[in-house]
Amino acid sequence: MPESAATGDVYQIKTIGKFEGQVVMNVNYFSLSGSGDADVLTHLVLVWLQCFIDNILPVLPNGYSLEKAVWKKVSPTLGPEFESIPTGSTSGGGSGEWLPSFCAALISLSTTRPGRSGKGRMYIPGIPENASVESFLDPTEPYWAALLAFAACVVLNFIHPDGGVGTDSWDMMVYSRKIGGSALPYPGSGFAAVREVAPQRLIATQRSRKQGHGI
Repeated sequence: MPESAATGDVYQIKTIGKFEGQVVMNVNYFSLSGSGDADVLTHLVLVWLQCFIDNILPVLPNGYSLEKAVWKKVSPTLGPEFESIPTGSTSGGGSGEWLPSFCAALISLSTTRPGRSGKGRMYIPGIPENASVESFLDPTEPYWAALLAFAACVVLNFIHPDGGVGTDSWDMMVYSRKIGGSALPYPGSGFAAVREVAPQRLIATQRSRKQGHGI
């Protein structure tokens, strides 16, 4: 039976891949703003994965592979955990050399909540060497265009400034542990809806993705 959701339910999606043989992961949150969803997998998880597969995966180095999405309800109650394994080619479509594993493209997530509690970040692993100029992403290269296309896909599917319309409408969220705490299930007060998805040209770093450090 498909997993169903009610208005205000929040789901966590962990997008898990491997880069240079070690696990890399992004954790994102989505709240149902529509009047109900009878199939969370179809209307949320697979739509999210398709944004990544269609736009980001083709430009990532062949040292990256998309493994699975792990997802569950985290607010207002805690639900069971599910795994969804993408079909088709799941390896990066790029070739050639890439920057070190701890270099990443940064996508900033902004909400209407003031201060740091209203900001979120996504780090995309695997930057092709020819996609950078000094410390910045080259705006003339396909990699930068792919980040912009991914952001546009997220905005189209998961940002509704005027509220969700009908059923199956999901909003991307940022969660603040400072406000909501770290214990599951998370309270609704810790979440704020994303209103802007903005790739950054300055190359970011993540110590946690340095070889031997983990995710």
